[in-house]
Amino acid sequence: MKAASSLRPHIVQVMAANQGRVLATEEIYERVASLGVASFDPRAKRDRNLVNRELSDLSGRTTQAHSKPSPQLITRVGRGRYLYREPDRPMDVALLQEYLEPVEVYEKRPPRRRGAGNQRPQIPEEVRVCLYAMQRGICPGCGIHLPHYLRFEVDHILALGDDGEHEVRNWQLLCSYCNRVKGTQGHDGFRMKMPELREHNVRTGVMVDEQLAALTGRRLAQYHREVASAPTGGGPAPRTGGPRS
Repeated sequence: MKAASSLRPHIVQVMAANQGRVLATEEIYERVASLGVASFDPRAKRDRNLVNRELSDLSGRTTQAHSKPSPQLITRVGRGRYLYREPDRPMDVALLQEYLEPVEVYEKRPPRRRGAGNQRPQIPEEVRVCLYAMQRGICPGCGIHLPHYLRFEVDHILALGDDGEHEVRNWQLLCSYCNRVKGTQGHDGFRMKMPELREHNVRTGVMVDEQLAALTGRRLAQYHREVASAPTGGGPAPRTGGPRS
């Protein structure tokens, strides 16, 4: 099995196995370690910080909650004390189902080096706005509509690890869930999961019209062709009219 890139599935499994019981962070550290997580040390400050960060995000208390929706699978009931909560939002239900699947071996990522040569250039805000307008606020993966461009994450259509380029013609906006699925399952795995995501969203009533969602992908392809043929690197201004049939 491939290596998991996050401790989050392990944390969710620990919390779900203790429904109705408040767990302190110290106990969560030990229980995550008891799952056999490779290279995880419950006494190491860095590993504990990784768990704390995931706990904050899973309880909807992340510092980025203003820019993208956070999963809410646990509740913070006090300082360093958490309780499992049954999800009530469709995307949280889908996340929980995936987190409770058998967890792959977690491999701790090496600390990031802050050298100037290793920093990825920031994506200009106007590019995000342009992509949002082009996609009409629709995620091309699962078809869900989000009301603001900051609720999306910029994704490389062809991953950098697969020799993709960090430039406009290789960018799209995905919701945080689709971006994570693509990051963990790869491009081919994500394409295979897309029909399942769309079927779930149609069934739960959170997806826009399926034809409009499919049209989003075609708009993106046309937009990137226009960007590639433009004489300057700024890209064309997005069309703001209604969807074309």
